[in-house]
Amino acid sequence: MSAQRVTPIQWLRALAATMVVAAHAANLVNAGPVRITGAFIPSVPNLAVVGISGVDLFFVISGFVMAQSLATAPRDPWGFLVQRWRRIVPLFALASIAYILVATEPQPVEAMLMSITVLPLLDGASYHQPSLYVGWTLGFEFAFYALVALAMTARHHRTRWLLVATLTVALLGCIVQPGWAPARLLFNPMQLEFAFGLLVWIAWRRGIATPVAAIAMVSGIALLAIGIAFGLGPAVSGDVQAAVAGTSGLARSWTWGLPWALVLLGVIDTPGGGRFDRIVARIGDASYSTYLVHPCLIALLWRIGGVLPNCPASVFVALFVMLSTVAGLIVHRWIERPLLRILARQRKAPAAAPVATDAALA
Repeated sequence: MSAQRVTPIQWLRALAATMVVAAHAANLVNAGPVRITGAFIPSVPNLAVVGISGVDLFFVISGFVMAQSLATAPRDPWGFLVQRWRRIVPLFALASIAYILVATEPQPVEAMLMSITVLPLLDGASYHQPSLYVGWTLGFEFAFYALVALAMTARHHRTRWLLVATLTVALLGCIVQPGWAPARLLFNPMQLEFAFGLLVWIAWRRGIATPVAAIAMVSGIALLAIGIAFGLGPAVSGDVQAAVAGTSGLARSWTWGLPWALVLLGVIDTPGGGRFDRIVARIGDASYSTYLVHPCLIALLWRIGGVLPNCPASVFVALFVMLSTVAGLIVHRWIERPLLRILARQRKAPAAAPVATDAALA
């Protein structure tokens, strides 16, 4: 069974994208372009950043999906990286162009170039967030893909090699902080979240997931609740610069990554079916489009928000999540899927490795 078609993966992708969109909408409540009445986030220690943990969930999912891909892919590291670039970067570049055209602030050259490179190749010790700012997560994804490509060169036990490599760079990231920004994405404690996804896949492949599903689900939800209410260590930061520098990686991996991995382990063998499941799975299919499109809607709000009527905070967040989801579904249906078909026709025979067709940040 291909990992990208495991229905619970699509459920969690839909949840992750919705959480990120809701978190960005909540940020607009306090300082945004629309006149908001009332408050949205109560005074709970980590509730203000829990929506950002959708990114951590995406990373865990990516570890799982890439493990499944590695288990079935031939030894073609370069073909794998090209396929990943084609899957992720063209749509990201198009969305970046749309964002730059709508944005009210000028964009640095380095930030615009990252619409193509994804990795901050032109940055030294500093880090320029991509113009389409959610693209910072794609840099972490491609750093992990480099490890996947390296593991493809092994003849046997490739998933184990990938797990060891991912844990190694994550632990080294706790000790050293390279001076070059792309290296900091690789040697970073947040790589632990990909390792958690790999471990979930190993448990799933060995038939361990079903016997421990209930315990894993309860434990994951309990840890998420504790993380929201009290925190599980150092204060969790949603700051991008802190994530790239590696200073927030351990806190995020412990507070959000591990609990989401347990949730994934708890639901991975849940059978899909029914109309509601199909709707949620469809939203999961479009999650990458939703993730890329919603900042464009935020930029558009900054241009037209002054003429919009007052709106209660909870209503505003709900409406923005709904609008972003619908926009993501439209882009997925009419832009993302046709674009992927065009790129697939351009691939030379023989066909490249049967890696997952959905980006983990979908």
